Amino acid sequence: MSFNVSIQPNDINFITTADATLLDSALAAKINLPHGCKNGGCGACKCKLTSGSVTHQEYAPSALSPQELADNTILLCKASATSDVVLDIPGFVNGFPIKTLPSKIESIEKIGSVAILKLKLPANQSFEFFAGQYIDLSHAGKNRSYSLANSPSATGVIELHIRYRQGGVFSEALWNEFKAGQILRFKGPLGSFTLQDSAAPILMVCTGTGFAPLKSILEYMLATNSKRKVHLIWGNFQPEDFYLTELLPLWQQQLDLSVTLCSNENTPADYYHGLVTEYIAQNYPDLSQYQVYACGNPGMIESLYNSAISELNLVKTNFFSDVFTPSA
Repeated sequence: MSFNVSIQPNDINFITTADATLLDSALAAKINLPHGCKNGGCGACKCKLTSGSVTHQEYAPSALSPQELADNTILLCKASATSDVVLDIPGFVNGFPIKTLPSKIESIEKIGSVAILKLKLPANQSFEFFAGQYIDLSHAGKNRSYSLANSPSATGVIELHIRYRQGGVFSEALWNEFKAGQILRFKGPLGSFTLQDSAAPILMVCTGTGFAPLKSILEYMLATNSKRKVHLIWGNFQPEDFYLTELLPLWQQQLDLSVTLCSNENTPADYYHGLVTEYIAQNYPDLSQYQVYACGNPGMIESLYNSAISELNLVKTNFFSDVFTPSA
């Protein structure tokens, strides 16, 4: 059975079905509703249900509280309609058009367990995105989501950071099969993890290849001559897991940027030994004037959100996240 979905105050409409989430139906209709992880973990897709009814699949408690649910707040990535519905999403703008495009592998650079994949776009096609967004890559009948790692100002080529995962459909192909010149199709831009218009100082917190969307945002800030104060806090299990660190001092010459690298094992003297969440708790007792942009594994995101809100005075609406979930 199909139902109509209306987004207010924009008067945007699309059709959904009882067996699809509202987010999936919107994206199929090329309507890029606010979202991040698509797994019910980050809360980026929260909105008000002003009319109609939905059912929810399982989601992380930190993404939607019982009080929010009682107040008719829903998660678009986990909610399916059981009637016609009206959604209230203030300030929503349907961004850049979602396209499905071919691309050609320009280069694959492997740095430890991370590959820097660069894809050349068709000369006759435009592809615009906001720094921090992601794309879905298609291979062997499956889609995998990867954040765009370059600034939107760098036209013609897009950059992705892909961690090797044994048995992973895409990472195995990337390490053992893909060659320069090969064609890959993708859909995007997707997601709403983007730099907010504000003068507030920023904590950028990431683990692993969660560095990718933050690299995109930092390079966009360079391109736009941003003066905002930023502290990048990047964590990995061991120092060998970091990559592209040669860019960091170059950015620091042009941005108001400080950098802290955190590792759990074999930690160099100039790194912090421990978790990114531990570093923040020790060094930022009051985040009331900050915005936090967090990218990485679900455990880190949830732990950081809970401590920042409950213990470090962060305003809830100043926490922005992009959860990275490994796929087979």
